[in-house]
Amino acid sequence: MNDQCPRCREYADEGRSFCGACGRDLRSDVGSGSYSVRTQDAQGAVPEKQQAGFVETVLLVTCIFVIFIAAFEAFTMVVNSWDIFSFLSDRSLGFFLLLPFPQVIFSLEGLALQIYWVLVAIVLLSCVAIAIWKFISAVKSSGNVLKQGATENTAAFWVCVFLAAMMFINFIITSIVIASGSDVTVPDFGDKIEMMFLLADAPFWEEIAARVLFIGLPMALISLVVYRKKESLRCLIGGFGMSTTAVVLIIISGAIFGMAHYSGWDEQWWKVLTAGIMGIFLGYMFVRFGLYASMLTHFVINYLSSFDWMGAGGFEVFMSLALIVVGFFALYYILKRLVDSKEAINALPAFYNGFIKK
Repeated sequence: MNDQCPRCREYADEGRSFCGACGRDLRSDVGSGSYSVRTQDAQGAVPEKQQAGFVETVLLVTCIFVIFIAAFEAFTMVVNSWDIFSFLSDRSLGFFLLLPFPQVIFSLEGLALQIYWVLVAIVLLSCVAIAIWKFISAVKSSGNVLKQGATENTAAFWVCVFLAAMMFINFIITSIVIASGSDVTVPDFGDKIEMMFLLADAPFWEEIAARVLFIGLPMALISLVVYRKKESLRCLIGGFGMSTTAVVLIIISGAIFGMAHYSGWDEQWWKVLTAGIMGIFLGYMFVRFGLYASMLTHFVINYLSSFDWMGAGGFEVFMSLALIVVGFFALYYILKRLVDSKEAINALPAFYNGFIKK
């Protein structure tokens, strides 16, 4: 049983096909450390776990590719960390709340900003390392990365799904915008070093400002009222499991995240839509896996230019095209999961905190 959702066994014992708390498919084996729910045949033998289907296989292979991308992005950040550190010596940065019209609440400059950069780098590198470690553990536990359910319950797998889906969605929306005669522009983030800093800062600070503030904090406060236990505060770092309340907060957080990008992207309406969808994906990662997973997803998406920065622009073009193609399968997988999980969605509790042991 996944230690983040102790209710999977409860739903399995009731004969349910899906967990009403986290939405896990209980009809087949799942990944590392999870509860195995398999039906027996007429002779009472447990059938062998099946191979993943075509779509799942495409996503699993792409997942390994995305892990390589994440590792390369982390390498890029490390290689350029000193240049970024030096660049910040005479710079300042305003920190804002992600409201429809972002409001700066405080600023850092000089040495304080440099120390902040060290913190950001350490946290993001830790997120990459944790995700890779959990993915490898899941593969070792299953014995075969291509077995059905081998890695679908790892953050790395869903980073792959959401990255590919976002690439496909961005491609479709920007194509429509261009076809309609509107301009698609990208804000000026400055030179390469400044861009590296800003695109690393966003996964750190924006996840705190959007996911922790608009999902984790409300869940923690509600949990304190409902359970009156100190474990409620663990909701601040996510990973507490799905519920109707969590779904509502994910949508609210995603909408605020989308609207907050309007002014920063030259007031282009399409960015509100794509950022809003991305915000919902990030909210799901936060609720299901925790803050490290939403930061990782945000970082991988933001740092895709790493190959260009490191002189491998040709590979970046190939990578982008490949992810757009896989994005079609990723969207199909997401929609299929939603349809197949109808029972679990209907069974979602009004509120749930997986950290509280009853």
